[in-house]
Amino acid sequence: MKKMQFYLSGFLALQLVLAAGLFWREHRQQELQQQSEPLLALQPEQLQRLEISSDDNSVTLQKNDGGWQLPELHSLPVDAAKLDGLLDKLAEMRSGWPVATTSSARERFEVAEEKFQKRLRLYSDGEVAAEFFIGTSPGFRRVHLRRAGDDAIYAVELNSYEMPAKGDDWLDKKLLAAGEPESISGPDYQLRKVDGEWQFAEAEGELDADKARELANALSGLRIQKPAEEVPEAEPLQIQVTANGGEFSYQFLHADDKYFVRRSDREQLFELSRYSYERIADLRRPQLVRKSEEEGKPQQTAEGSKEQKEAAKS
Repeated sequence: MKKMQFYLSGFLALQLVLAAGLFWREHRQQELQQQSEPLLALQPEQLQRLEISSDDNSVTLQKNDGGWQLPELHSLPVDAAKLDGLLDKLAEMRSGWPVATTSSARERFEVAEEKFQKRLRLYSDGEVAAEFFIGTSPGFRRVHLRRAGDDAIYAVELNSYEMPAKGDDWLDKKLLAAGEPESISGPDYQLRKVDGEWQFAEAEGELDADKARELANALSGLRIQKPAEEVPEAEPLQIQVTANGGEFSYQFLHADDKYFVRRSDREQLFELSRYSYERIADLRRPQLVRKSEEEGKPQQTAEGSKEQKEAAKS
């Protein structure tokens, strides 16, 4: 009996220890949540400038009256959705419990002044309002981060690729997209949309509606890659587009296995993919004309027809 009482007392003591441990853990977590603070102590709308640096690249994003631009890249517009996503994540970061605080950990996690994967400087009122060193990743969608002047290193929900250090990666790739086209004039065709359906502007020939929609979608979803370094010596192909966003004249060029496009409201020439070029610039009227079922069938040679007849007789 005494032995049983001893075991029961020990079991009860173990339960009390476990309960105390769970209580302490929950209490500690609540304290940390109460003590944690935003790592970025200002609102995104207060920011006027961002500088992102890596070992071999750097980029500046500047806020102007017309929105965010890339001053080192012809002052072209920034991809607003991409920037908003980054700023939202920065605003959500909180201090919590640091994973390390030593100087050796700075080197190990690559968040030191001399050794970092990315450095992010945010400006407000012409001065540096916050500076972060971004380092290694402790897990999926997380990085080690340290604020300049702070020993604490945190693991936060962020991806290093969300803050590229090259201007081309921040460029609004839909800059030359046409919106919703209402009429399209190419080298040998004129298309217009009537009551929501595409047709040839002239009466001759029946339009392949699927091909017309593909062309309109290619123009409305046109994506550039980067500004062209130089203007090639090539004859441009003209495409006129009237859309809900206005009237535009496009110039498409092809030279040295590269493809380019320019729009009438911007002087800058841009590179684009071969796929995007071919969907628009290689299209001609014969490809837009709807083919009859007979035209769509493969033609049989006389020799082939003779073989089929003989086979049928046998």
